[in-house]
Amino acid sequence: MKYIIPENREQFKMLNCLDDMVKKENPVRIIDTLIEQIISSNTEIFYDSTASDVGRPSYSPQTMLKIFIYGYLNGVSSSRRLEDQTKKNIEVIWLLGTLSPDHWTISNYRKENGEQIKFAAKRFGNFLKDNKYIEGKTVAVDGAKVKANASRDMVKYKNLEKKINLANEDIEEYLKRLKENDLVEDLEEEYDQRSGGAEEGINDYLVKKISELQEEIGRLTDHKEHMETEERKTISPTDKDARLMKSRDGMIPAYNVQLVVDEKNKMIIDTEVTKEEYDVKQLSEMVKSLKEETGIVPEEVIADKGYYNPELIEKVEETGINCFIAIPKTQHDKEEVSFTYDSEKNEYICSEGKKLVLKSKNKDKRGRLADEYQGTECLGCSIRGVCTKSKRGRILYRYKNHEYIEKYKMKMKEHLSKTKILLRKTIVEHPIGTIKYLMGKIPLKLRGTKKVTTEINLYRTVYNIKRLINLEDFGYLSGLMLEYNWKSG
Repeated sequence: MKYIIPENREQFKMLNCLDDMVKKENPVRIIDTLIEQIISSNTEIFYDSTASDVGRPSYSPQTMLKIFIYGYLNGVSSSRRLEDQTKKNIEVIWLLGTLSPDHWTISNYRKENGEQIKFAAKRFGNFLKDNKYIEGKTVAVDGAKVKANASRDMVKYKNLEKKINLANEDIEEYLKRLKENDLVEDLEEEYDQRSGGAEEGINDYLVKKISELQEEIGRLTDHKEHMETEERKTISPTDKDARLMKSRDGMIPAYNVQLVVDEKNKMIIDTEVTKEEYDVKQLSEMVKSLKEETGIVPEEVIADKGYYNPELIEKVEETGINCFIAIPKTQHDKEEVSFTYDSEKNEYICSEGKKLVLKSKNKDKRGRLADEYQGTECLGCSIRGVCTKSKRGRILYRYKNHEYIEKYKMKMKEHLSKTKILLRKTIVEHPIGTIKYLMGKIPLKLRGTKKVTTEINLYRTVYNIKRLINLEDFGYLSGLMLEYNWKSG
């Protein structure tokens, strides 16, 4: 049987130029054009005019941004793996013009230049908006729990107190030993056992131990103060901003990443990294961020039941935005008992003809003000066991924006609203799934809200690049990028 024979490695051949080794429709060419246009049009943002020309030249912002955009687009975020790509991946070799920064340089750029990365993400977003790839009329909001670069072993507040007290006790013991000459023999024995008999004075050894304990107390006290300020019960020693959150993998240290996705081409318009475990307070914050970061005020906002907060929905709709936020089902939805409000008497009448009268006004219910009504004739009622288990009788709460809530509930029963809720999945779930796929098993490399935001900006950018490449012809897209005015206004 005949087989295709490989070339002789020792045979001399005339090689083509580097450009011939990358196809004309390779996505790497779009990355190259994009980064070159953004940076060359905004040199004041990326170049330090005060930097000295003395010494070894540094790598340009173009080189560093191209590495990260290519890496995150292909699921490679580790600085060591990115360095490896610069030496063996022909696409990266072409993109960087054979340059190969070491992993320390790559890592430090990502840590120290979050503002440059954010600027590039924002300018690319403006390009998409100005060229109608992002419409901004109907958007979907959703959150994704992203595991922090931290261990699951969180430190509890009550354990911090114990550790600080134990460390203080150890310091007192060492100080006591320093003063007591009659314990010198015991100290020498302990010293020999712990230090292997190194030539170091006993007092020097004790002073060193005291110094180490004081440093440890400083770290623990810092954690304690941080937890008290943010009213937390746990903290991660390696990433203080990460919170313990419930996920599909159980309780993990994580961030809640909020995304706003446009309906037209399923592109991500805006992202925010939050430390809040739940989405219930994020709707108005994301609408506000969307306007500030992109200038977009959508006509419609769609979100799942995790965002249902009548006060915030009303606040957003007052600005002219139509909200379609799913209403979570409660145990009261299945009740056989109904209640009718009598506005003249300011009381409720249940379906059994019993009264519920006003008990207290403006009661705080999880941050919402409500009037409390209590049944006065529940005793002896034939359906009391079905209606309530309270010994005091049935309690009802009428929130201050009750009329708006009832009106909103009626709106959400309409066919249009049900269609919008179903539409949400088709808009926002694909971007979240794609980004999590690109992240892999170790999603984040940086720590702290600010630096994690840098990584999320990278993921947002590469996802939109991926979508754009799937939508447009390479030649047309390249021409569009070259003609666009990338200068920041």
